[in-house]
Amino acid sequence: MHQGNWKCSKCSGVITELPFEPKSEKGLTCRDCWSKSKGISSASAPATPASAGPMDMDMPEDAGLAGAPDPNEDDGLGATPITPGDKPKFAGDWSCAGCGTSIASLPFNPRDTSNLKCIDCFKASKA
Repeated sequence: MHQGNWKCSKCSGVITELPFEPKSEKGLTCRDCWSKSKGISSASAPATPASAGPMDMDMPEDAGLAGAPDPNEDDGLGATPITPGDKPKFAGDWSCAGCGTSIASLPFNPRDTSNLKCIDCFKASKA
């Protein structure tokens, strides 16, 4: 499962866990909106619709319910718990490629650290 802080494209509800890594938020729906679009009441919606064939499903079969994360549970990624409106922060020991300043946390988990920039160097590069 992939942890994140996405918004439902229909109701703007928070989606914190998906069985896939989305390319963008466009078209993402929470479990309730997905159930409504399929004509299923959210209270009786099964985890996997048994009546839907592979061509009818636009959601992976192993998709779980979108919900708020347990603040006492470690997600294993080093991110701080997500609160509404906040983005997760990843702790690390990186240095800025521009000025060499130490970077202790980032709003993303970097894949490559060769061109990481502190907030000041990042803003200067965008100006």
